[in-house]
Amino acid sequence: MPTGHAQIAGMATAVPPITATVDEVWDALGRSRGRRMPKLQGEEGARTRNFAQPLTSLMERRTQSQQTDAYLEHARVLARQVCCTALDRSGLAPEAVGLVIGVSCTGVVLPSLDAELIPLIGLRPDTARLPITELGCGGGVAGLARGLDYLRAYPQRNVLLFAVEIPSLTFQPDDRSVDNLVAAIVFADGAGAVVLRGGDGQTGWTLQHCGTVLVPEGARHLGYELRDGGLRVILSRQLPDVVEAHLRHAVDTFLGEAGLCLADIDAVAAHPGGPRIVDAIERALDLQPDALATSRSVFAGNGNASSAGIFFVLEEMQRAAISGRVLAIALGPGLSIELALMTLN
Repeated sequence: MPTGHAQIAGMATAVPPITATVDEVWDALGRSRGRRMPKLQGEEGARTRNFAQPLTSLMERRTQSQQTDAYLEHARVLARQVCCTALDRSGLAPEAVGLVIGVSCTGVVLPSLDAELIPLIGLRPDTARLPITELGCGGGVAGLARGLDYLRAYPQRNVLLFAVEIPSLTFQPDDRSVDNLVAAIVFADGAGAVVLRGGDGQTGWTLQHCGTVLVPEGARHLGYELRDGGLRVILSRQLPDVVEAHLRHAVDTFLGEAGLCLADIDAVAAHPGGPRIVDAIERALDLQPDALATSRSVFAGNGNASSAGIFFVLEEMQRAAISGRVLAIALGPGLSIELALMTLN
């Protein structure tokens, strides 16, 4: 395993101000389809989501230009908010950042958001940039990996990583697929950011080792396709089965590279991808029923914020005073399994 660790010197998350329960989202879906929807079962109605725009607006047809304008309007605000807060909490000056990594898959803009942020938040004009789009929900953990790589090469520099997602804007009123329906009640808007610096921290998060595993047969089960009218979601009902079939081998191999096994892990920070995905991770790794309680809590509070979701989980773990070795897991199109070995003191 390569030497060199990275400390999370500052972390922040943010959500837009509009809140709706899952029942309210479900009712709005019914109105957009002109029919009454069957009642949701179990605990669905107790969960909440945060959105950049009111539900009535989200359910309306919009052109690709309108989607892009709305994405820029809201993503700019959230990205700047979490970056400024994470930098402030890190105690580092903006000009100390050598690399900014910007992650987002729910809007397609060139130049990417990181280019706009550099002058706005006071980063140097020669700051290196790495925008990441196509890794979807796995992009947050993959961003941590790229930050760790950079700091191993340049240990005296620092990294600002942010992820901002507005998946509500990708809803397609004319798309009658189950994928589109499920996405509407699973995904929600949000952003997260971290500042990484080289070395081990006395307290807080230390990033030690990262890895990725590609499962090509899972490619058709998760992603977006840019079509007429905007991004159309692919969210197969078979995705949990693919995860369950491949995750354990990927984790065992990854931990083996670090000289560890699953029994050496004190906690698992699973991306809050939804109950069926979290259940599949639990079964694949043979975890105790409460092992993924943090991921379930984050999903209940704000659903799946795509690439930003993992930062909500890490933040809640820190608030809960969890300590020890932590395995972070996120899943993205590909199908890619993104993994990170961390410690929390």
